[in-house]
Amino acid sequence: MTQRINPVILTIDDEENIRDSFRMFLEDYDYQIVEAENGQQGLDLFFQKKPDLVLCDLRMPEMDGLEVIEKIKQESPDTPIIVVSGTGIIGDAIEAIRCGAWNYLLKPIQDMSVLLHAINQAMERSRLVVENRAYQEHLEEEVTKRTRALQKAVKDLNQSHLKLKNSEQKYRVIFDNLQDVYLEMQLDGKVTEISPSISHISQYCREDILSTNIDKIFPNPNDRDRLFTQLKTQNKISDYELHLLDKDKTLIPCSLSASFQMGLNQTEDKICATLRDITERKLAEERIEYLAFYDALTELPNRRLLLDRLEQNISRARRYDHFGAMLFLDLDRFKNINDSLGHPVGDVLLQEVSKRLLHDLRSEDTVSRLGGDEFVMLLPDLGPDSTNAAAVAQQKAENIRGHLAEKYFIDGHELHITPSIGVAMFPSGKEGQETGDDILRYADTAMYRAKDDGRDTIRFFLPSMQAAADSRLATEKELRHALERGELTLYFQPQVDGQGQILGAETLARWQHPEKGFISPAVFIPIAEATGLILPIGEWVLRTACEHLKSWNDQGLPVHHLAVNVSPRQFRQPNFVRQVKSILEETGADPNQLGFELTEGMVIDNIPDTIEKMESLKKLGIELSIDDFGTGYSSLAYLKKMPLDILKIDQSFISDIETDTNDAAIVHTIIAMAAHLELKVIAEGVETKFELDFLEEKGCPLYQGYLFSRPVPNEQFIELLKNGQL
Repeated sequence: MTQRINPVILTIDDEENIRDSFRMFLEDYDYQIVEAENGQQGLDLFFQKKPDLVLCDLRMPEMDGLEVIEKIKQESPDTPIIVVSGTGIIGDAIEAIRCGAWNYLLKPIQDMSVLLHAINQAMERSRLVVENRAYQEHLEEEVTKRTRALQKAVKDLNQSHLKLKNSEQKYRVIFDNLQDVYLEMQLDGKVTEISPSISHISQYCREDILSTNIDKIFPNPNDRDRLFTQLKTQNKISDYELHLLDKDKTLIPCSLSASFQMGLNQTEDKICATLRDITERKLAEERIEYLAFYDALTELPNRRLLLDRLEQNISRARRYDHFGAMLFLDLDRFKNINDSLGHPVGDVLLQEVSKRLLHDLRSEDTVSRLGGDEFVMLLPDLGPDSTNAAAVAQQKAENIRGHLAEKYFIDGHELHITPSIGVAMFPSGKEGQETGDDILRYADTAMYRAKDDGRDTIRFFLPSMQAAADSRLATEKELRHALERGELTLYFQPQVDGQGQILGAETLARWQHPEKGFISPAVFIPIAEATGLILPIGEWVLRTACEHLKSWNDQGLPVHHLAVNVSPRQFRQPNFVRQVKSILEETGADPNQLGFELTEGMVIDNIPDTIEKMESLKKLGIELSIDDFGTGYSSLAYLKKMPLDILKIDQSFISDIETDTNDAAIVHTIIAMAAHLELKVIAEGVETKFELDFLEEKGCPLYQGYLFSRPVPNEQFIELLKNGQL
């Protein structure tokens, strides 16, 4: 079985969002994705599509994952199966592997590169297994063919002198040109024939072996005894592994296939065998085994080996009443280096970082790469005093921080990198029952706290941090179902002129949870961004906004501009413009009444791609504005390059113009700059009469804020439109 150019992956999971996330991620790496929502459907698709790899959940309706795995293995034992399950029960993982799964990952998968690494590793292992089996089958077929040819030659020799002569010549050609080694020996081990090809796999020549005992090249008595015992009971043996002792005492791994041949009398009984050097196969198997526990790029232990060692050290810490620490490191702004200088430079940088992490390492310590730019250091046996142990861990973290901050010289580039480090101590208490996954998660949480506190810093895990992380995870799970349950809705905040005339509105997503009530966008939008849920939510917001816009027009309501916020991940999709065009066509909304609000950070990230997308959107008739202008880069260099229509002054400047002369000056400057660049300008967050008067005096024509109206649902906004003025 040869692998396809674009391998097919079957995902079997009853959670649609999980399947969607796998599909969107893996299609970027040229995998074809086939999806099934339950076990029975997954089996049907497996037999139809013959996928190259299967991602399977364990807990599913109709048929659980273990039964699916067993049925797939009965039909196609070489197909790699990776279990991706939400259950963290070790028994489930063991049972899945026993049934034939190749790997076991916990969902939700926080770092999709872990999934990609597992898939690539499984695909490579599958390829090696299939190639090896094909090679073995080919060898057995060739051995059978050649053995039959030899037997026929011997039979012909007994029939006539002429046939004897011809058969001997044929035999000699085959014999002399064998790639594998043909071997005949008596039952006492004396070698009566061996092909010249023995010199292909060893330093022996044919004459060195003829008439000697087999123990000369196979000195291990256990190997020989088992070989002869099996031949006596089974008459044949296939792929029997043993080591050949070469002239220089080197041991060569070999595979021997043999059969017992009965002669005319007992003294003529013999064993006929073929011998193959399997050094390359053994190296491949060792590589597969190595990759199961080590990272291919840095050769550091991977997550699987790390967790195994961590579990052992947690048990030791409890048993001997001492403490250890887990350091979780993430390289700050590594993505910038990777994107600007390319993955080869990024890979070399990761290798250099791994070397520095190994500096001054104790024999009992472990450094692991989890994937991407995330590294972990396990520090066991830091003593019985928790305060001293924490101090040792902090000092080690400080040493690492300083060591990693030193210059790197890679491919002619001088590079600088700093780490954010999270530290979790274990065990957390004498009664603590944390697992290795728990400690790793605690350290991860602390690392993100270090990121939030400014990067290039060290933070310890605290219970309050974990509580915040658990709350975020719960919100994420509920957010995944919010769309399908109809819990999201759109609100609209009017945009007006100085007379309060409604000229447009900004579209704002709101989440009304059935139990928790209103959940602030400040809570769920960052989670949606981090998890990728912003893509389906963003598409829903755009589609729903266009449907409202079309409805308002059909009712004859006066709205000239409806602004929709576009997230960075949404904007960076390769098919974003095509998606927008499709939604406009499906809803019938007028693109000339639609506007997109983009952030400053978004537009200066990959400026060529930004300008190309913006020009395509402008061709559709869509207005483009920079949201929260003044809080980011505010560079005229990029403003002049981009086809913008509107600048929105951030409310943080508006709120302080009465008390902060600097903010007042910034607002005045933005208004003047917009006029110079012939751009419209909108002030958001206008809440007082003083702010309105100041903005009018400086020439700002459009406003948005609580002074005029809070964001309101569609029905209320329609009433405002009918009145026409606030």
